[in-house]
Amino acid sequence: MTTSSNFWQASDGTTLHYCLDDFTDPWKKADCVVLLHPGMGSALRLYAWVPHLARDYVVVRPDIRGHGKSEPGLDKPLTNERLARDLIELLDRLGYERAHIIGASAGGMIAMHAALRFPARFASLGFYAATAGINPERPKKGNWLARVAAGGVRQFLTETMHDRIGNASPEHQKWFLDTAEGVTPEHLGRFVPLMASEYFPERLGEIKCPTLMVVPDPDPMVEAHEYEQMRQYLGKNCRYISVKGAGHSMVGEIPDRCAQEAKRFVDDVRAGRAL
Repeated sequence: MTTSSNFWQASDGTTLHYCLDDFTDPWKKADCVVLLHPGMGSALRLYAWVPHLARDYVVVRPDIRGHGKSEPGLDKPLTNERLARDLIELLDRLGYERAHIIGASAGGMIAMHAALRFPARFASLGFYAATAGINPERPKKGNWLARVAAGGVRQFLTETMHDRIGNASPEHQKWFLDTAEGVTPEHLGRFVPLMASEYFPERLGEIKCPTLMVVPDPDPMVEAHEYEQMRQYLGKNCRYISVKGAGHSMVGEIPDRCAQEAKRFVDDVRAGRAL
């Protein structure tokens, strides 16, 4: 049995953080499931997934650089290649040739970039409320960066709370805001434009591993046609699930439902069952 909070150093010298939870049988070799949180979040956002997964899988929850306890590396280049490499270097550190990678929103975007660059490292790929990059028009609609710069991350999330986790209780809302600690306007000033720098739904056809796509229906922050286009490019290798009434931050709003879908998918992939 293992549950731990760990720091490590990426190849560019940036100190990053991850949580590891393993309640698998010690005498068995267990697969690894990596959970990548949304932007303006942290590994804490996915804590409720652990009980669903950690009995059968080694669960790793990294803090994406610039989020949670991971340094932003403001003095170093921030690229999609770098974020993908952070994930692969973490797998190397933990000794896994392949893993099941599941990402939410921006975490899903990073997972997609990594799958395109390092396909041999993916046993499967899952993403929740995540698009293949950010449609160039989407950030302009909400004027994200100006609002974050003016009021800070916590204020921006407060103003957009309903779109993210619906009619959550005040206690749930406070927790949601607390799990964004560590993210600064300075880092988001680089991170958000990077997420918007490539829009690549047509490249999803290159991904050959089994995929899981879970989306809110409707998503308050993403047009339905974006998800439908992704679904078409992913083709028969994709299990598509829509959840009526979920918010964009569904992984923190309805974590049990989201984790159950992930567990069912990974179990089916391991058993060779049809998607």
